[in-house]
Amino acid sequence: MTATLAIRFPLGRYHATPWDRSVNEGAVEWPPSPWRLLRALVATWYTRWPDLPAPTLDELLDTLADLPSYRTPPTQPGHTRHYLPDTHHTTGATGHTALTLDPYLAVPTDQDLLIQWPANLTDEQRNILAKLAELIPYLGRADSICEARLLDTDEPPDHTWWQPGTGGTHTARLLAPTPPIRRAILETTTLDVRKGRRTLPPETRWIDYTTTPANLPPTGPTRQLDSAITAIRFAVTSRVPLKATHGVTLADEIHRLAATKIDGPRPGLFGQRGAATHHQHAHWIPLPTGSEPAATVTGFLVWVPGGLMLDEVAHLIGIRTASGRRGDYQVRGFPDVHLLLQATGTPVQVAPELCGPARRWRSLTPYLPVRHPKRQTLDEYIATDVHTELHYRNLPAATVTRLNPDDGLSDRWARTYRRYRLSPEKLNNARPGLGVRLQFDHGQEGPLTLGQLSHFGYGVFVPESD
Repeated sequence: MTATLAIRFPLGRYHATPWDRSVNEGAVEWPPSPWRLLRALVATWYTRWPDLPAPTLDELLDTLADLPSYRTPPTQPGHTRHYLPDTHHTTGATGHTALTLDPYLAVPTDQDLLIQWPANLTDEQRNILAKLAELIPYLGRADSICEARLLDTDEPPDHTWWQPGTGGTHTARLLAPTPPIRRAILETTTLDVRKGRRTLPPETRWIDYTTTPANLPPTGPTRQLDSAITAIRFAVTSRVPLKATHGVTLADEIHRLAATKIDGPRPGLFGQRGAATHHQHAHWIPLPTGSEPAATVTGFLVWVPGGLMLDEVAHLIGIRTASGRRGDYQVRGFPDVHLLLQATGTPVQVAPELCGPARRWRSLTPYLPVRHPKRQTLDEYIATDVHTELHYRNLPAATVTRLNPDDGLSDRWARTYRRYRLSPEKLNNARPGLGVRLQFDHGQEGPLTLGQLSHFGYGVFVPESD
């Protein structure tokens, strides 16, 4: 048995900012996450049907704990721009406005969004869900006025539906509560989460959803995912050694060359929002002889945790040279290099020095924090930033210590590195960095790459013996 809701948006617009995104990123959560849907039912109970006994609602929520599937109507993204006065507007001075985006999806007013739970509801629960659905005033922001109803008949999901798992051509990461469902968790506010210094509400997790729209052809054999190949290793040779401090230039150039060789680069390889994909897209990692500033790059690793297509492997191993030449100009510290294929397979097979498993890990290249510091000590700031990065990769928390505790941010070691990519980035785009050591409670497998530019050779860790 299943329970299927049909939702329409009579104004033709759907506004909803994903949990971990800023409104000014222009992102819209689509389809609506399980977390958002269950919270909408709880909010409707509070404001529209408070006479419903709380234990009855709790039983219904727990019955809807399994992850739903979605059939979505076609949408088009859009946004409006608003220039709002900032905190200086009370002085009477002109200007001092801040640009704020209002992103949305344009949705056909005559087509339904279907949401189907694999839930076996009693007749009483179906009646309660039907009434709650009819009472929902909006879904997402208050601009997203909706009309919802419980369907009497169910349509079995097919490949065109959004479903948990992998294998579709389109992916989305949605927030879902962890069973068993507790109403107190669904009532958690954003302020509560921030006060708890958490990045996610308690008892929630990210779920990857995929779909293959009906108007897309099925994946052909030339785009077959070869899960056995997730890493490619090259030897790097040059007349003038490429210093490890400038390895990011080689990573950025090979990334550019790969994008020009591969037709229709897919997000699974080149990425869209690393955190949103659990950083499963490609990492372009120069392999130095050591962590000291005088070390040189003698190898290069292309690591794609989500797997490589067979034709992508062919294109990548066809990259033989890379250069910092730009006409008559040579990028400083980036000589002409040759790439010699050494191995393909898994990281354990082609780069075992990065893989562990180990409980202790040390920076091979500087860790570049992602977030702005709050009112914290430097140690607290770095620990919080590292924990967030580990969480985005589904890794446990670790004890974080700085390798050079007497230095600030950046430390002396990190300052020897070029911490910005090739043009159009410049020296003033250099990120702060430092060396850190991580101590896990249990052995963790690598490769382990964290922080800014972690897909271009920074924040790489190597295992240490206990």
